[in-house]
Amino acid sequence: MALEMELSPVTEEAFKKYFRELLLEQVNEIRQDEMKSRPYLNKKDMAAWLGVSKNTLDKFIKAGLKVSDINDSQLIGKQTALEFLKNHETYML
Repeated sequence: MALEMELSPVTEEAFKKYFRELLLEQVNEIRQDEMKSRPYLNKKDMAAWLGVSKNTLDKFIKAGLKVSDINDSQLIGKQTALEFLKNHETYML
């Protein structure tokens, strides 16, 4: 038994927007849960996890952020990245 309703264009757009936002929230929650469960991330995921660009992450690496390089797979520990940032905290005037 299907339920059919006539919606005004404004109401239809409001529903679409609501469901789109709901879906995006769920996808983001799933992504965050996955990120929490992995102690090491590749460079792309680490940049996303830190909220920086890949270029900025490369600058962090040049500045001393340690990377595990095993058989051409580069992984960065979340704890290592957090410690690196903590060690580079300074007062900005």
